[in-house]
Amino acid sequence: MAYKVIKDGGGQSDSLVNKVMTTDEVKLLIRQIMDESTDFEMEPVEVIDFSDDGSITGRYVVSEHDKSVDELSEFIPLSQNVIQYPITGEVVIGVEFFGKKYYFANINPETNRVNSQQFNISSITTPDTSPNTSNFIDEAIGRTDITEGDTTLQGRFGNSITLTSNQPTLNSPTIIIENGSGQVLMTQNKNVVYSEPTNTLLTEVGINKDYDKPQIVFDSDRIMINAKSDDVGIFAEGNVLIKGSKVDIENTNGGVNIKADTITNDISKNGGQIINKTKENAIPFPDLNIAGFLKQTMGIQKVFQGLTFGVPKLSNPLTLASGVKDIVEGLKGAKNFVEATTNLEFLEKDVLTTKTPSEIAAALPIPGGFKSIVGDIETFAEDIEGNIEKLEKFVEDSGQIAEQAQQIDDAINAGDRKSLLNVLENISEDERNKIPGFSNVLSIAQDKGVGSKDIERAQENGVFSAIEDYIAEAGTGKDDLKTMKSFGKILKLTKQE
Repeated sequence: MAYKVIKDGGGQSDSLVNKVMTTDEVKLLIRQIMDESTDFEMEPVEVIDFSDDGSITGRYVVSEHDKSVDELSEFIPLSQNVIQYPITGEVVIGVEFFGKKYYFANINPETNRVNSQQFNISSITTPDTSPNTSNFIDEAIGRTDITEGDTTLQGRFGNSITLTSNQPTLNSPTIIIENGSGQVLMTQNKNVVYSEPTNTLLTEVGINKDYDKPQIVFDSDRIMINAKSDDVGIFAEGNVLIKGSKVDIENTNGGVNIKADTITNDISKNGGQIINKTKENAIPFPDLNIAGFLKQTMGIQKVFQGLTFGVPKLSNPLTLASGVKDIVEGLKGAKNFVEATTNLEFLEKDVLTTKTPSEIAAALPIPGGFKSIVGDIETFAEDIEGNIEKLEKFVEDSGQIAEQAQQIDDAINAGDRKSLLNVLENISEDERNKIPGFSNVLSIAQDKGVGSKDIERAQENGVFSAIEDYIAEAGTGKDDLKTMKSFGKILKLTKQE
């Protein structure tokens, strides 16, 4: 509150004494009556408590020193527009107007600190013992860097807005908005030191880093641009460059239009691929490579031409040379066919189109005997190398069982019951369980009343069909394994890095 400090002028201990006075005593009395006094219209106030409406409970540091908390008054902000609200323990300036108490500013004795709590400065004799109810945590954050002439709006939490310049360079206004490690920088006539990855990528894409014309730099861990109800426009007289570890452009509500005189898809680095995704939940699958396909078809045509036209000419000495030439061309065609087929030259390695698992399964059917091991084509594609190893082991194990199954079939064809029984009894219990139809064959062979004619009729009636089908299926195991390895090569082309 406003208060006055009167300094004693000295002289008479009682300025109102009534007695006869000398001239010197009169002069002294006049000086005493005209005492020097100082009026204080403003006074420091310690913030005792802060309310969410911006008001504070405060104690005047001088005129209310040691005053009880229960007797303290409320102060409201003098400026309601631009203000940094105080925190408990800080010292502000208090002023009264028409009986209302206001506060403004912050008396901070430390120039490098944003927050300056000075607890109990207004109650040194009898410090407040009530607990501090403030939610504020002083993070000991320093002020933003400044230079002569700057204007700064300094927050308490590592955020600020600084209006500065690049002087002594003229016409170099600069605005710096800082929030922790994030920053928006507006410059003119100033070179900017860019952070990563911008600093490196600018060089890669050919943008000049030594740029001092007006520019705005957004620098943060993540930057989002959101238009809630209308367009987002990015326009430039120069180039528009977008670069990242991966760039996604998606529009689920409409199309994506690209208009240009020239469109270049450069996938020359690191064996890139262009994938045309035409179906949901589908697998990228190689398109047909026309050059490789023609190499196949033309190669096989030359083989037939060599056999058709060349071989008949070999019997006539007059056409022998021509026949040999035709056959050589046929062999070249065979070579081209084999190369195009084994090297998958008929498939496009760079351009892929998505196909559904059923479409791929139709093109690459899993052999029936392998489905129980590797599942469908989609499951096989998830771990190609691992599934190939499973199939190799299966074919190896099946080869031994298939040999025993073949011995059983040979004994059946021989029609001798005792020989058949002997073959069956030499097979272990564990291996018997792996041969389909084994128990049927064993029951017949153990029946002493069965003759060769009975075995022949049983064979004709399909009694041994399970074992016969198994032998036929096992016989194709190695060829099926080669097929699956070829499928693996094709599916590897579909893998996205």
